Amino acid sequence: MKRFLKWTLVVVVVLAVCGFCAFLYFIPPFFIAAPETFYKAQNDAAPTVANITDPAERALAERGRYLVVTGGCIGCHQTPGPQGPQYDKYLAGGLKFTTHDGTYVARNLMSDAETGLPRRTDEDVKRILRSGVFPDGRVVSYRVMPWGTYTSWTEEDRHAVVVYLRHLPAVRHQVPEPVAPEPFSNPTAYEEVYGGKDYAAPKK
Repeated sequence: MKRFLKWTLVVVVVLAVCGFCAFLYFIPPFFIAAPETFYKAQNDAAPTVANITDPAERALAERGRYLVVTGGCIGCHQTPGPQGPQYDKYLAGGLKFTTHDGTYVARNLMSDAETGLPRRTDEDVKRILRSGVFPDGRVVSYRVMPWGTYTSWTEEDRHAVVVYLRHLPAVRHQVPEPVAPEPFSNPTAYEEVYGGKDYAAPKK
């Protein structure tokens, strides 16, 4: 009986090893992608500025495109889909961020007049990039938007970003308003906490 169990165990082990080897043989080969290709799809999704006819404005918009891509804007302002980000909508927003101090929804930065960036002035956009302050005085949570990273940009950089965003195609996508966090739900809280001064890159 013991001999039978011994040989049964040997047969099971041999079959298991053979099965595993067959699995390795028949599965398609896989490769680890080079690090520089990880974000290729989202970087390539950025619309070009080739349609801008004025050379000076095109150069400015190209600078803005570079800053938007390297700044990782699509990481937050993407539009989620059932199979991942919808890169064809680029910065149409909709991604939700739930934190202990509120729920935020990434804004639509495309040029649709009713749901996108045209509802904001150039200065509105620059102020958010400069100091993380919404037009109504609320401060966007740093957990959601790392606006401090962009404080080192110059005013020319921020202007270039705005120019590029204004030239993005119109994508209609209404996203819900965020739930205001505390204590910055008070429009005057920013001035009370930070003394009414926007952060800005030091003058050179």
